[in-house]
Amino acid sequence: MKISHKLLGSFVGISLLTSFVGAVAIAQNQKIAETLAIAEAEHVGQVLAVSIVHHIPDDGKSISVQESDELQDLTNLLHDLQKRDIVVVNRQKLILADAVPENVGTIFDHDKGNEIQKTMQDNNLRTFLEKSVDYPQGIKSIVVPLTNNQKQVTGAVILEWSSLYDNAIAQARPTMIMIEITSLGCVIFALIIGFSISSSIAKPLQSVTSVARQVTQESNFDLQAPVTTKDEIGILATAFNHLIERVKTLLTEKEQRSTELQQALTQLHSTQQQLVQTEKMSSLGQLVAGVAHEINNPVNFIHGNITYIDSYSQDLLKLVQVYQAHYPNPPQTLQATLDDVDLDFLNEDLPKVLQSMKVGTQRIREIVLSLRNFSRLDESEFKAVELHEGIDNTLLILQHRLKAIPESLAIEVVKYYSQLPLVECYPGQLNQVFMNLLANAIDALEESAQQTQPGKIWISTQVTADNLVQIAIADNGSGIPEKVRSRIFDPFFTTKPIGKGTGLGLSISYKIVIEQHHGKMWCDSTLGEGTKFIIEIPVHQPESMPR
Repeated sequence: MKISHKLLGSFVGISLLTSFVGAVAIAQNQKIAETLAIAEAEHVGQVLAVSIVHHIPDDGKSISVQESDELQDLTNLLHDLQKRDIVVVNRQKLILADAVPENVGTIFDHDKGNEIQKTMQDNNLRTFLEKSVDYPQGIKSIVVPLTNNQKQVTGAVILEWSSLYDNAIAQARPTMIMIEITSLGCVIFALIIGFSISSSIAKPLQSVTSVARQVTQESNFDLQAPVTTKDEIGILATAFNHLIERVKTLLTEKEQRSTELQQALTQLHSTQQQLVQTEKMSSLGQLVAGVAHEINNPVNFIHGNITYIDSYSQDLLKLVQVYQAHYPNPPQTLQATLDDVDLDFLNEDLPKVLQSMKVGTQRIREIVLSLRNFSRLDESEFKAVELHEGIDNTLLILQHRLKAIPESLAIEVVKYYSQLPLVECYPGQLNQVFMNLLANAIDALEESAQQTQPGKIWISTQVTADNLVQIAIADNGSGIPEKVRSRIFDPFFTTKPIGKGTGLGLSISYKIVIEQHHGKMWCDSTLGEGTKFIIEIPVHQPESMPR
């Protein structure tokens, strides 16, 4: 309940209490007037009864009709003196005397509660409301028993006391009017005071409360409560305004610190990712470069000597053929050695073996070259490169994961290469992006429960109308749910088991494409059908690029 309602209710209660006290006072005055009128009527009735008994012979019987003339004279005399109706009845309620002579000789039956008979039985005074044709509204009457000297009730006197009551009320009316006026004045005064206090206290409080509610709901700390007085309400409004200003200041400081902390956290994450990426690329590059260097030397040695071995073996075979031409019949011991050696087979198979060795060493040299090209440790600046070469080198490194194994089928790679110009980029960083996307596609195909058809990876490239190179890498795996797809580029977010993923691969790739190459990177996926990652980077990068 509002405080204004409480204040107004309090004063309304006070006014109602005042009205109740006034009504009680008026009712009490009416009761007193009625009591005084009844007391006076009793006194008059008793006097009349004594006078009637004094003039009636005391024979111990009920008053007879023969005595009615004398009673009528006495009743008329008393009526003239009292100015009110007087009726005398005997024990049978027969009217012996009445202020209205026509009623003499009739039965008095205007007491509906039979108060007359009861009074003559127990000798106690009673009052009742007498209603008749002449008095449809009724008149107040009192019954006084007529008691002789032997204490026997011989009849009753019925005396009208309404006029006494009216006189008493008339005398008390000024007092009751004064009480009514005073009560009404108190009610009006209490209501005026209540409205005045409610207006002077409740309205300012309501204004402060309204501003407080608005500040809380809208978080608008520019609002101020109006200060209209210098009393306690005004002091409260001023203090509340100071509180709002203080809260606004604290919130501003909090937001500023939160922004600073968020920036610091973002910078920390970025630095951490950069350190991880730098360390990873550095370690990977050093490892790849070292392994490539260590493999390259002996492979080059073997590959270079295979040419000489081939030449030497051909010369030796020619020499043997010449010997056979000049000595068609060698000694028996030499012939046995020639048979054991199977010179014809050796002459046929040795060139094949040397050719296989040459092809194997050439393949090793290509793999080493791919590893060296993938690491790109010597390239720290932008360089115009052939992107297809980087994609093919990455596929060559991942070739072992594309082959069939007992747990899964072989993965087919389908290429749709368009004619691309040389693209300015950081080749090593883009190779890392290709590695992450292709490795994720292979992981998705290995984890997919759909084994009814072989896994496929589609790689397509094209140049868009905006002079952007677009690379799309798609797979036919199980797809990515929407709630996961919205977070795949978040740092440290991964759905892989512990130890199989750090949650940095896609995040780092995204930063490389977006921040390092001013490009775009997004993902399209349909659950149950597959996933496609699309990369777009400019053919020509701006002159100043962050490193």
